[in-house]
Amino acid sequence: MDIAVITYAGLPQMHPLDAPLVPALQALGLDARPVIWDDPAVDWSRVRAAVVRNAWDSHLRRDEFLAWADRVASVTRLFNPADVLRWNTHKGYLKTLEARGLPLTPTVWVPPGGTLDVAATARERGWDAVVLKPAVAAGGLKVFIVRREGWDDASAKVAELAKEGDVMVQPYLRAFETEGERSYIFFNGVFSHAVRRPPTLSTAPRGFAEPHGFTPDDAAEQQVAHDVMEACGGARLLYARVDVATDNAGRTRLQEVEVTEPCLFLPMDAGAPERMAKAVVARL
Repeated sequence: MDIAVITYAGLPQMHPLDAPLVPALQALGLDARPVIWDDPAVDWSRVRAAVVRNAWDSHLRRDEFLAWADRVASVTRLFNPADVLRWNTHKGYLKTLEARGLPLTPTVWVPPGGTLDVAATARERGWDAVVLKPAVAAGGLKVFIVRREGWDDASAKVAELAKEGDVMVQPYLRAFETEGERSYIFFNGVFSHAVRRPPTLSTAPRGFAEPHGFTPDDAAEQQVAHDVMEACGGARLLYARVDVATDNAGRTRLQEVEVTEPCLFLPMDAGAPERMAKAVVARL
């Protein structure tokens, strides 16, 4: 096999927003197929390259997934590289990016086993509502939005989450209710396409219930996305998704850099599947 496009048992044929990569690779003459990452029958040494795509249980089995990545990388090409996957599967990487001057949403980090007086922290920082989330998570799992009237309960929730690992406490961005997030997608460090992702609350405006592609027109926001890519290694990454949102003062803030198994919304730009396929070929 030329290219193993990595998925998990819950999506054996991949998610529809990522599946177009397979026929795009096949159109370039490559033997490309979806492969479940923990399938014991796969001989990875007989694969020219493995491209992680829909390994969407990796956050639930992080140690096992990273051990798998190390094994695969020892016998074939793995994208993104195993050290990148290790770095990106714990949101502590955001501390590094913030230290480099990138505009991260303000975050209070609670260590494993730690506690936090959420009410006092919110009052001190002028936050009206907070977001609590574990540093190892995906897909909104164990993410909680807590408003002022629930702050006392929030401290107990932080302590509960901290029993399992590091916890992030951030201000809730009101723009999530109207704008959602913007995702800037890159292949081999080159910008490919952008997607607006829907608000997370029921107050979403009419007609904005699904992700959709858009042409970026905010030069400052585009610069943030490019600066994030450069700080993360740029062309070293086969694929990357930079997620940004507007903070409560109207400024663009980095939310996450997804370089492990992000949805890349390939059908939302006509040329995106071919661009990604050609980016893979360039790595061979």
